[in-house]
Amino acid sequence: MPTRQRVVRRGRQVLLLPRVARLAGRAPKDRRAGWDRYWGSVRSTGVGGDVLWDAGDLDESATYRLLAADHLDTALPLVDVGCGNGRFTRQLASLFPRTIGVDLSANAVALARTESAGRNTHTDTDTLTYRRLDVTRPGAGRDLAAAIGQDANVFVRGVFHVLEPADRVVAARNLRAIVGAHGRVLLAETNFQGSKMDYLQHLGATPWHIPSPVERAIADIPAPGHFGAPERRAAFPAAAWRLVADGAADIMTIPLHGDGAAGHIPGYYAILQAAVPTPDRPA
Repeated sequence: MPTRQRVVRRGRQVLLLPRVARLAGRAPKDRRAGWDRYWGSVRSTGVGGDVLWDAGDLDESATYRLLAADHLDTALPLVDVGCGNGRFTRQLASLFPRTIGVDLSANAVALARTESAGRNTHTDTDTLTYRRLDVTRPGAGRDLAAAIGQDANVFVRGVFHVLEPADRVVAARNLRAIVGAHGRVLLAETNFQGSKMDYLQHLGATPWHIPSPVERAIADIPAPGHFGAPERRAAFPAAAWRLVADGAADIMTIPLHGDGAAGHIPGYYAILQAAVPTPDRPA
C-alpha cells in the first residue's frame, strides 16, 4: 500500500477508535452474558439481518458439505459447536443420521429451534436437536459424548478465534472427547492478519458509520482475534491430534458495503482427528 494511503487509513482509524472504545465498553465482562444478550436481541437473520456472519444463501456451506463428505465418516452423528441460529446445522444435517447443534447461549439455542421448526428438533429421538453447552467448561465434551452414546464428528465455524488461548485448549480437549477414536473435527475460522482496527475497516467501519451488525457485535461479544495454523497447533497439539488436511478458507458475512454482495474474510480450515494413543503417549 502506498505511503499516502497508509497515512489516510491510519488517520481514519484514529478517528474511529473513540467510537469503537465506547461500544466495546458496553460489552458485559462475562462473555456468557454477552453472547446471551447478543442472541436475545436478534430480530432477523440471513441477508439483511442482524447477525454479521449469517450470510444466508450467500454463505460458504457448499464448501463445508464437500469437505464433510470427503473427510468425515457420515455414518456417525455430527455436533455443530457454536451453532448460533442453526444455519449450518441445518445445511449439514442431511449428510448425517443425527445432528446436534450446541451453543453457549440459551437464546441462540431457542432461536435455532424456532428457525428449524418442522425439522424434528424437539425430542431426544429426533435427528436434528439443539442444546446449550459451554465448550470451554472442563468435562463438557465428556458429558455430551455420554449423552450421544457413540463417537461423533464435530463442525466448528467461527468459535476459536474469539476464545482466549487457555479456553481454546480446554475446548479442543472437549472436542477430543466427542470425536473419540472414529470421529473427526472440521474447523473453519477467520484468519485476518491485520490489527483489530484494520479488521473493522475491512468490515465497512468508518469514522462516520459502522454497519449495524458490526456495531452490535462490538457492543456485546468478545473482540475477535485470528486463528490459523500456528494457533491450531497450540490448541490441538500433535501429541493429541493428527492433522488430516488444512488450507485457506473464505469466511463470508452478510452484505455490508451497500452493493448486495457478501463480505469476505480470509479464513483457515482444518480437518483433525484424535491421535492414536501409544503405551508411552497416553490419550
